[in-house]
Amino acid sequence: MTVIPYTHWAYFPDQDSAQHCATDLADFVTRLREQEDGTWLLLAGRDVDTAELPERHGMVEAIVQRYGGAYDGGEVTYLHGKPVADPLITDEESDR
Repeated sequence: MTVIPYTHWAYFPDQDSAQHCATDLADFVTRLREQEDGTWLLLAGRDVDTAELPERHGMVEAIVQRYGGAYDGGEVTYLHGKPVADPLITDEESDR
């Protein structure tokens, strides 16, 4: 079993729909950020077994779509050569 920190990305037309989606992703660390165009970015991160990634993508995408969002996939972000689940906490540039 290989566990990695993984962050899903989703965009929403408004803050309310992004917040409701984040509530449904209770087992994730979630962050909301307003974009320059007025849409809202939801980042949802957690440690996941790499064998479960396809299933997790499908689950997160379904929840995002339920709230009118657009799922944009996910990634592992590296900081100083180490994977981090929540790059927004660090306030540093990542090695993406």
